Amino acid sequence: MNEIYARKKLINQLNQEIEDMEFKSDTYKKIKTLVEDFDADHNTFYCDSLQELSDILDDDGLDYWLEAAAKDGVDRVRCFIADTYSDDIYKLDGYNNLANVEESDIENLVYDLTKQIKSDIEELKQSEM
Repeated sequence: MNEIYARKKLINQLNQEIEDMEFKSDTYKKIKTLVEDFDADHNTFYCDSLQELSDILDDDGLDYWLEAAAKDGVDRVRCFIADTYSDDIYKLDGYNNLANVEESDIENLVYDLTKQIKSDIEELKQSEM
């Protein structure tokens, strides 16, 4: 029962971050920290899911993709950057080009993650029966 309660609490915390969203990068960092802490405390892998569910790039991810584009030349770098504006976080679009993260991207990420957590809650309930 504690595992179910902990997951429900995590869902509430994630949804609260969306409601309180002021800066996309801060909200994403808080969400990532919540999930990392939960994983450490409960031996889960929601952080892996977080990365699979979104194409949001932190500094290391951005460096990796920018270096890969640079290896293909200046034209590829121009195409990769396209019309993005400076920001703290970015995402990859469907063509593996850089795009700016919108609030809806973070909202969709939390929706998908909470959907997975709810599914895990149902599995836990079934296993307790």
